[in-house]
Amino acid sequence: MCMRILITGAGGTLGMALAPALAEAGHEPVLFDVQPLESQYEVVRGDVRRAEDVRSAAKGTELIVHTAAIHGIHLRDHTPQDFYDLNLTGTFNVWEAAVEAGVRGLVFSSTMGIYKSHNAPGSGSGIALHEELPPMPGDIYGFTKVAGEEMCRFYGRKHGIPSVALRYGMFVPEPFFRYGIRLLYGGVDTADVVGSVLASIEALTTGKLQWDVFNVESFVPFTDQDGPQLRQNPLGVLDRYYPGTAELLRERGVDELAPITVYYPMARAAERLGFRPQCNFEQWLADLRSRPEERAEKSPPWP
Repeated sequence: MCMRILITGAGGTLGMALAPALAEAGHEPVLFDVQPLESQYEVVRGDVRRAEDVRSAAKGTELIVHTAAIHGIHLRDHTPQDFYDLNLTGTFNVWEAAVEAGVRGLVFSSTMGIYKSHNAPGSGSGIALHEELPPMPGDIYGFTKVAGEEMCRFYGRKHGIPSVALRYGMFVPEPFFRYGIRLLYGGVDTADVVGSVLASIEALTTGKLQWDVFNVESFVPFTDQDGPQLRQNPLGVLDRYYPGTAELLRERGVDELAPITVYYPMARAAERLGFRPQCNFEQWLADLRSRPEERAEKSPPWP
């Protein structure tokens, strides 16, 4: 079924990748951003902090993918007020516009940063950061995303509009080697982020879900029993799951990896969304073997 779908913050990495995927799936993407965009799809310029801009953009749309936000990488150069205004006031405006437009669902961009304090020294948390853990943000960015998730729950209860919150890992563009190692530390490929949004849209519009939250990171095979070794000798653990990895990485200039202190289980997304990431460390290793010229610039290459 073709739908007119609004993407807020459409000029970002996710928005630019999502728009053509929506079109390929038979939908009509509408790109909303504060900056001017050049696109073959309909573009509406506006600011999510201005309610009238969002209402105008949402008019006639049937579903919203809300990606507009200031992110964790901007903590150094933006104030807490900046985060509050864009991430919270913006999300409020999007939800009010969604109600007025009578949309069929909303996909909310959340973050793995809502777990940040679980990974703090002395937190006592296990290595697996799964969706049942209570949110414990460690900064204003994570707080705004926790509040955004609660806003989704509230509007679902009050207005019956279903929504999904996707807790994305890191997917900023990076060089090949850093990208691959990052997949072990909560990274995710942009293509898989897009795939999780498409799966969420289907679940919302078919009535499969009314509300849920999902980790969206790359798949890793780790268990909590691997915890001590992942902290002390990550290469050794990788060699057990992917034989030959330590030798290959050392050949390419990686003598050590930073401790892996947490991982993000993906079972819930597989069970409830039918979504499984396709671009994982195993696939990156195969790609690395086919690219003999690739070498790490430093050891460890990430983080």
